[in-house]
Amino acid sequence: MNGPRPSTRVFLSDLSSLQADSKVRFLGCVLYYNIKTGHLILEHNYPRSKIAPSSVSVDINPLLEDLTAEELGVGTWLNIVGYVRESEPLPPPSSFSSDANQPSQRPSTCPPRPVYVEAIMVFPAGAIAIGEYERILCNSQHVERMIQFNN
Repeated sequence: MNGPRPSTRVFLSDLSSLQADSKVRFLGCVLYYNIKTGHLILEHNYPRSKIAPSSVSVDINPLLEDLTAEELGVGTWLNIVGYVRESEPLPPPSSFSSDANQPSQRPSTCPPRPVYVEAIMVFPAGAIAIGEYERILCNSQHVERMIQFNN
């Protein structure tokens, strides 16, 4: 069968544990858009953390013509389809240039292995029930692990 390989649905917090070049689909909330690099910084506080939510840099340069300002706005939930890439560690948000969208000082999360995502598709999540999304994806991942275990 020819054609593009399917993406794997994951939580944003799972990205650093995946192999480079893995094709993924995940949900994240826009924390910051770095105009100079064309990267979105997305976060999703799953699993729940009292220190800081997991975050990842997403390269959206190839898609900029198709995205609206509203889709890049802080607080917007986005679906991302793309490829996991190796990267240098993310600088803490306080070291980003001073743009209007810059967040206030926050502790940064340090994934075990720094990665970013090269986006091939970005689309708004709309009015999503985050808790329900988390429950369904968690259950789906559990079923997939059980199937792999039994094979």
